[in-house]
Amino acid sequence: MKILLIQDYLRIGGTEKQSLFLARTFAEAGEEVSLLTFRPGGHLDGSPVLAGIPRTVLQGFDSRICLWAPGLMRAIAAFRPSVILCMGRTANCYGGFIQRRFPEIPVVATLRTGKVLFPLHHWSVGVVRAVLVNSNWWKRRLLERNFPAERIHVVHNAVLLERSREEHHNARIRMRTRYGIDPQTCVFLNVASFRPGKRHLDLMKIFARMREREPGLDWRLWLVGDGREYRRCRRWAAENGLGTRVRFFHFQQDPFPYYAAADVAVSASREDSLPNFLVEAQATGLPVVAYDCRGVNETCRPGETGIILPQGRPDAFREHLARLCRDPDLRLNFARAAPAFAAKRFSREPQAAATLSFLRRLVDA
Repeated sequence: MKILLIQDYLRIGGTEKQSLFLARTFAEAGEEVSLLTFRPGGHLDGSPVLAGIPRTVLQGFDSRICLWAPGLMRAIAAFRPSVILCMGRTANCYGGFIQRRFPEIPVVATLRTGKVLFPLHHWSVGVVRAVLVNSNWWKRRLLERNFPAERIHVVHNAVLLERSREEHHNARIRMRTRYGIDPQTCVFLNVASFRPGKRHLDLMKIFARMREREPGLDWRLWLVGDGREYRRCRRWAAENGLGTRVRFFHFQQDPFPYYAAADVAVSASREDSLPNFLVEAQATGLPVVAYDCRGVNETCRPGETGIILPQGRPDAFREHLARLCRDPDLRLNFARAAPAFAAKRFSREPQAAATLSFLRRLVDA
């Protein structure tokens, strides 16, 4: 079977990491795999996962225009794939056009975003042969819109951050020593791109309020990621006296040491659909506190591995943060349950096998 994965750009997001993971896994399963991207470059361009995976780049230079895909149909015709998997919102905008141009090839659209769908993405979902979604929330939404159930397949994100206990222990000691974190200090962590929908400012405002209401609590907030809101958030933290409490880290190719050093994962995002960050956090033993959004409540077992709150409840959010900060035993209870839950629901082998089996059934049909 010849599988073509289409991704507009190898930026830093969870979808791009899942694309590379699937390409590698399919190749190791003996399938002929090729990756097609619209733009060259990107933070993940040099990822070792890409080694040995054929890749076609449509733009001869980086135009910084993600939607421009010159020669797309010619490249598909040259590869002659058995099945095409579109990853990311931009690539999915082309899914319907590809399906109409190559009606004999099953084209699979994906719905993994928490953002509002582009009109072309929505149209493509109705045209392609099948749709792969990463949450039951998306499946319910498609069924509500009268999409045929047999065209929808759910595969949760695979957790791509698995290390040994020894590696975790060593990384924790090294990172907390490096940044002067006392053993009793509670480190809260957020790993996400700095864009408006992730609501880093809202998150920092909750922590600013906790500093005012609970001055005796010993905590730090670590923010890992890049994006257009990065400088604005750093400026806000400095202007509001959080410079000693909040530390900003740019994008990290390997975020594992930050997970290992932290105590609680937090997210105030309003545009997630089963976010990789919360899955990875639990896999590394972090309880989570997050606003519910689309498939977020599927990422944890509320009350056992984390706390999921309705959107727009900053006071309740703050109270849960303060409780976890004050009570290390409560954090430990959550932390003990989190890795087993993440391993059971999001292990990489079952998720990759389910995706590959789904593609094979499409081709056989």
